[in-house]
Amino acid sequence: MSGFEESRDGTWRSTLRPAVVLVVAFTAVTLAYTVVLAGVARFIGGTPPGDLVLDADRTAAWSGPEWFHGRPTAATGGVSGGSNLGPTNPALAAAVAERVAAVKAENPAHAGPIPIDLVTTSASGLDPHVSPAAARLQVARVAAARGLTAEVVRDLVERTIEPRSLGVFGQPRVNVVRLNEALRALDGPKREAASGTAP
Repeated sequence: MSGFEESRDGTWRSTLRPAVVLVVAFTAVTLAYTVVLAGVARFIGGTPPGDLVLDADRTAAWSGPEWFHGRPTAATGGVSGGSNLGPTNPALAAAVAERVAAVKAENPAHAGPIPIDLVTTSASGLDPHVSPAAARLQVARVAAARGLTAEVVRDLVERTIEPRSLGVFGQPRVNVVRLNEALRALDGPKREAASGTAP
């Protein structure tokens, strides 16, 4: 009887020790990966992961008609997350209908269908990408608000389109943050010309 108890005790210890070691090891690898990734992002430059892009008065940027808009978000209080509304939930249908009306009102020059990514939230609620169709839909509004030709703004969109990852994964997409950064860069020459300081 005592031999059985000793064997059971030894089996328990031999099982527990590797499990604890693996949990600690995988936790360390996960933390190290996060730190290294953040460090590489800061070294390369640009916006650090997780940071909001802010305009001069410290409010979240890209909200006016002169900017391209990204997907709607269900995130609240800076916490990532989706709406968790199922496809048969009446609240989802009502939210989508409200967003469709808002997109049409904001972009009256557009007469075609509304891309689904402009009226539905992403799983994280913080997705910076939209489809090329969603970006092209906004060209007329942005051009009019900025006093630019539609051709100039459309060319900016086309040059910002990112291809499929490794040529096969995902879909072509437009990073709205980078697109709006490119728009902001166009403001420099305009401001210089307006102030008479252009060379």
